[in-house]
Amino acid sequence: VGSCEASESRDRRRRVAWVFAFGSLMVDAVLGRYRARPARLPDYRRAFLHESRRRWGTPESPCPILGLAPGGECWGLAFEVPDAERRAVQSALEKREAAQERRRETRTTETPEGPVDAWVWVSWPSNGSGEADVETVEARLRAAHGVVGTGIEYVRTLVHAMEPHGIRDPLVEGLWKRLQD
Repeated sequence: VGSCEASESRDRRRRVAWVFAFGSLMVDAVLGRYRARPARLPDYRRAFLHESRRRWGTPESPCPILGLAPGGECWGLAFEVPDAERRAVQSALEKREAAQERRRETRTTETPEGPVDAWVWVSWPSNGSGEADVETVEARLRAAHGVVGTGIEYVRTLVHAMEPHGIRDPLVEGLWKRLQD
């Protein structure tokens, strides 16, 4: 019975598309209806590498938003998307994830049920060189206000997306503590 269950689990993992989310995508409506579980992406970490000029900020006061930079590890959520919905989800996410700033790759993520190959939007290398210090990021988050909310609300969204799953990130938690002071 044990090997039969393992085989069924492997077959199910192949009949779906997996999406790894590490930032506000963890609570995005596109993925909200799909089953999610905590997942670890090795060799990448969260970093404030991008700017939101509409959703969380404006052209005059862009909001720093997360991207993936090489090094370390990143805990997030792996969403299980049925194969029949793969194209629609892919199209929606490619629009949202700013193709000019990120590239979609397939990377192995580790879940409690075993490894899965998931779509991951990785920041282009040119975005990784401009990481700002925490004081600069904090000031920019405090100044940002877009159509979805403020920079402070962006970080709160991240914290609230991670907490129920036991996901911890020193960068996000440190900024959240500073923004609450």
